[in-house]
Amino acid sequence: MTDEVDARIRALGQLRAHAGAQEAAWALVVALEAPENRLAAAKTPARQRRGFTRRRWIWTGSLIALAGLGVAVPAAALSSWLARTGEFGDPQTSTEVDETEWILLGADDAPQVVVEAYPKYLTLPDGVPAEAAIANVSGIFDRLNTESAGQGIFQEGLLTQTYEGFAICAWTGDWLTAQNASDSAREQLAVDWLSNTDNFRTTVASDGGGVTDRLLSFAAGARDGDVTLVETAYTEQNCDTRLGGEER
Repeated sequence: MTDEVDARIRALGQLRAHAGAQEAAWALVVALEAPENRLAAAKTPARQRRGFTRRRWIWTGSLIALAGLGVAVPAAALSSWLARTGEFGDPQTSTEVDETEWILLGADDAPQVVVEAYPKYLTLPDGVPAEAAIANVSGIFDRLNTESAGQGIFQEGLLTQTYEGFAICAWTGDWLTAQNASDSAREQLAVDWLSNTDNFRTTVASDGGGVTDRLLSFAAGARDGDVTLVETAYTEQNCDTRLGGEER
C-alpha cells in the first residue's frame, strides 16, 4: 500500500476513453471556443480531436460524487468550466469507472477544483487542519500534472480517495503519538475513527479486494495495542511523507 494513490494511477492511467466520451469532450472544446472559431472547428473535427484523445485517462474506482468545500465565488465557478469536462463515468469504458466527473489535470483552474473537492464528511485529529490535507493532495496532483505534461485527465472521485488516504495517515499517526504519551482517550478516538469504514467510504467503494480488510486489520491492531502493526500501517501507507515527516 506504499504510495498507493500514485501506484494505482500509474498502473491504470492509460485507460482509453470510450468513443461517446471522446465525442462529448470534443463538443465541450468547441463550445468553449470563441464564437468566430466554432464553425471552423466543427468543419475539421477529425484533425483537431486527436489532441484530446492522446490525453492520459486516470482511473479512480467506483466512487461517489463530491460536494465542494465551502461556497465558491462566481469567478471560481465560471473558471471551473476549464477543468470540468461535463463528462461523467461511462460504464462502457470500464467497469472500474465511477459516476463522477472527468477533470482536466492541466487546466488553469484544476488546482481550485482540488481544493473544492475536500469532502465535508472528512474529520481529522485535533491539531491537523483541513489546510494540511488540502496542501498534501494539491501537491500530489500538481506532481501528477507535471509527470503527464499537462495532458492528464482523472475522475473527481479520485480526489475523495486521496483526501481519505491523508486522513487515514493522520489518524494512524495520532494513535502512535497518543500511545507514546500513554493517552488512552486519544488512542480510543483514533481507534474509533479507523474502525469506521464510513470515514473512508470511497476507498471501500473502490476496493477491488483486500484493501478494506487490510485497513480494518490495522484498526484492530490499534484497538489491541499492537504498536508494531500500527507502525507497519504507517509505513505501508507512506504516512511519513504524506504528513510532512512530522515527529510522532
